[in-house]
Amino acid sequence: MKYDYLIIGQGLAGSILAYHLLKYGKIIAIIDERESFTASTVGAGLVNPITGPKMVKSWKSEILFPFLKDFYREIEIETDTKFFTERTIYRPFGSVEEQNDWYGRSSRINYQMFLKRICESGAHDSIVNDQFGGVEILGYVLNMALFIETMNKYLVSRCNYIETHFNEDDLEIGRESIKYHGIEAAKIIFCSGYHIRDSKYFGWTPLVPVKGELLNLKMNSDFETIYNRSCFIIPQGKGIYKAGSTYDRKDLTPVPTLVGKNEITKKLDALLKTDYEIMNHAAGIRPGTVTRKPLIGVHPEHRNLAIFNGMGTKGVSLAPFFGKQFTKYLEEDNNLDEEVDIKKYYSLYFKTHFSIGI
Repeated sequence: MKYDYLIIGQGLAGSILAYHLLKYGKIIAIIDERESFTASTVGAGLVNPITGPKMVKSWKSEILFPFLKDFYREIEIETDTKFFTERTIYRPFGSVEEQNDWYGRSSRINYQMFLKRICESGAHDSIVNDQFGGVEILGYVLNMALFIETMNKYLVSRCNYIETHFNEDDLEIGRESIKYHGIEAAKIIFCSGYHIRDSKYFGWTPLVPVKGELLNLKMNSDFETIYNRSCFIIPQGKGIYKAGSTYDRKDLTPVPTLVGKNEITKKLDALLKTDYEIMNHAAGIRPGTVTRKPLIGVHPEHRNLAIFNGMGTKGVSLAPFFGKQFTKYLEEDNNLDEEVDIKKYYSLYFKTHFSIGI
């Protein structure tokens, strides 16, 4: 049997791209090693339209957010599983100057669509330090582990799903198709996260892996609001909370560290006014990029090799929209957004491989 696509990796990116391709009626095979701890399974799943120390609107959030809301709810209906929740995110101001800056910024239309209310000081002071007030923002949380498990069951029932390690050296590339261990497909798409840096086909792309660590906390307080300043605190229900995260480009082992734990607890202690107990500690490696934009497109020489990767810390918001855009690019010859298309990095490939290919 010949497949339209062979997808490598069933993390967040691979799951979402596979779903879009199936909606186009494509015949798909998937290879995934089903690692226990990945960025997709241990990630916080926070979707925040206003980010960073300066509280600026995330890239394309006015387009991405309406799309992702409909996308995840469609899959919830399709799978009869609840994994996507709308939540209020409260961001305390750190100073009067920050408060004034936000008042000016919040008058812009593309900020107003995410703004719930601006709070005076003390509005949330039973939980967090709230000297200068803050802003309540519309956000979402995706239960990452449940989503990946739900998509695994969904895809296993609709695709040829092979649970094994993918060995790139065994890939055979022809003019019209690729072959791998008896599987023949028109195209292969690499959705393999930070492992793509070791690929001889796409290792030239400017991937910057980033380690992130998270803590699961238990508190006597029971609240639904997400608190976010320097670190985030996401309610999981029944007094359990997820807190983080760190951002480490040097240590790329998927092992939690004391340094990471101390970094998070220091930020928690500055934000929280309530006691907490650390239940467990996890780490994952995110596939970040130099520009913090995804890496999407086809290989400069092997047109039946493609990549859908580099979603980084914002994969929950980026993957749904760009998964559909990439599907239309592959199936309808539509254009890709110039900021995500790997064409702009082709020079890196040719500098490395000259004109002789791989």
